[in-house]
Amino acid sequence: MAFARTIFGDVDPSTLGVVDCHDHLIRVGAGEVYIDGDHQLDSVEKAIEEGGYFAEASKKWSPNGGTVVDMCPINCGRDLNKLAEVTKAVDGLQVIAATGFHREHVYLETQSHWINRYDVDKVAELVIADIREGIDKNDYSGPIVERTPYKAGVIKVGTAYGKITKFERKCMEAAAIAAIETGCPINTHTTYGTCGLEQAEGFLELGVPANQIAIGHIQRNADVYYLEQILKLGVYLEIDGTNRIKYQPDSNRMMELKAFYEDGFADRILLGTDSGKRGYQKAYGATSGVDYNPAVDGPRMVDEGFDREYIEKLLMKNAQEFFTFKKEG
Repeated sequence: MAFARTIFGDVDPSTLGVVDCHDHLIRVGAGEVYIDGDHQLDSVEKAIEEGGYFAEASKKWSPNGGTVVDMCPINCGRDLNKLAEVTKAVDGLQVIAATGFHREHVYLETQSHWINRYDVDKVAELVIADIREGIDKNDYSGPIVERTPYKAGVIKVGTAYGKITKFERKCMEAAAIAAIETGCPINTHTTYGTCGLEQAEGFLELGVPANQIAIGHIQRNADVYYLEQILKLGVYLEIDGTNRIKYQPDSNRMMELKAFYEDGFADRILLGTDSGKRGYQKAYGATSGVDYNPAVDGPRMVDEGFDREYIEKLLMKNAQEFFTFKKEG
């Protein structure tokens, strides 16, 4: 039986509703917060409010509401007990949690990090345990591991700007081992849209099936020719970064989405918002938030004359297929 893995168990993928393929509801500390305190998302109350906005906007597209893929990976401030509390409190909200790794930069000093100390198979075992047994209560931040009942349903991997470091390459190798063993999908972080092609080629060379790979944040490189070279490999592209006018207008994302439809890639495009800062969330006073895809992008695509079936693929159906595990149990 086909399933997607949420923190409260395996579900029929069609019940995920609208899927925000890359976002953040809870982050309680770690490197990103040290670098920029705006990344601190430790309030359950605020996360419930933000998740509520998303669920309500999603219900306009699906009776099932929606699913947030919380892309906070290993040792980056995960708190699954808080995330579960948020999910329980919001009607029409499901959550898929991440395992895997961020780019090396957010781990600060990495010479002594356990990823460098352990061999790649041991690192992969920890990822697999997050998926099959339950995510560590302590986020693999110390020597004591206490499993929660909440399992990961996606593997994250991040790479640097314009390069893939030795540390990141090892993370890719561990993620590939875990993905092949479990059938869990991989959704990546690219820095400013660089190294997307290299990520896709690298995972394919490591034996990960193309339909288990999504290259994320890639809209930051608004070069349709380049993006379609990645799509031609058979992988997915995950388009997020909504309402980031300091980088580029939303019209660039709309342009990319139109081009992908016209060029025959409608089935392999995913949407997210990556509203992973207080300054990006309504609950903390921002004008846009986690609900942006169903609340703003969907209506805009209707106004701009997008094919209705394509809109539903972007908001729901493509992600429901992508987050389906490629192995049983």
